[in-house]
Amino acid sequence: MRVVGIVGVVLGAVTALAACSNGSLQGDAGVSSSGPDARFDIAIDGGQPRPGTVKMAVPAYFDPPSAQWQHLIASAPTVGMIVFNPDSGPGNAMDQSYVKVIADAQAAGITMLGYVATNYGARAEADVIADINRYYDFYALSGIYFAEGPMDADCTSMEAMYHRMADAVHARDPRAFLAVGTRFCPTYIYFFDLMVQFARNWSEYQTDYTPPSWMPANSPQRFCHFVHSVPSSEAGAALSRAMMNGAGWVFVTDQADPNPWGVLPTYFDQELATMHGPQ
Repeated sequence: MRVVGIVGVVLGAVTALAACSNGSLQGDAGVSSSGPDARFDIAIDGGQPRPGTVKMAVPAYFDPPSAQWQHLIASAPTVGMIVFNPDSGPGNAMDQSYVKVIADAQAAGITMLGYVATNYGARAEADVIADINRYYDFYALSGIYFAEGPMDADCTSMEAMYHRMADAVHARDPRAFLAVGTRFCPTYIYFFDLMVQFARNWSEYQTDYTPPSWMPANSPQRFCHFVHSVPSSEAGAALSRAMMNGAGWVFVTDQADPNPWGVLPTYFDQELATMHGPQ
């Protein structure tokens, strides 16, 4: 393993990058253009993805319009995917502010996924499909993220149901991008584009997560890790671990439960600069 020092180490470079990215966010909680005094050194094994190749996927569970949304969109292409969540799902009516940010993000090349809860497969299939249809009735989105997917013992028994739910998305858009939240179900990789294998806290990520043995080699773009409750002093280590664990899509935040995805991390600009890579 070797240590690669990158632009996030130098706060002046971070500030310059933030300025180029429309990073002036004064008064918007949770985002800082200068950020904490954190070191974003990344230790990367020789065979793993490098900064500049790994992209950021952001669970943006906060409402537009806001400076945070503007900053996310301005941060393409490093921010390559956003999961949006109007009301723990699509809600009951179209929200014009989401219509605009979806269109703006897609124009910037960002994949926009609507959040649908599945409650580890316990939620009624009809309710999940109703959410899918409401999303497509209301918004011109890129696809769906099925959050809280199957646990280990349920992969086989729930596969047909998740396949039907995926088919319901493709019935509305044959080109839709599909993501599912599970790390336990290898056969699901054949009918989902992306697996969000982890979406919990930093402590659990260090102690409870190991890459599944079935993960195909050289396919980091098929896997995503969301890690919350990461202090600024350990943010570089969290990014390192995610890359070494084979994730091609990553988001690390210092925010914590009950909604760690409700505001951007205080060190968002450093994280962005680190993943952007040296130029």
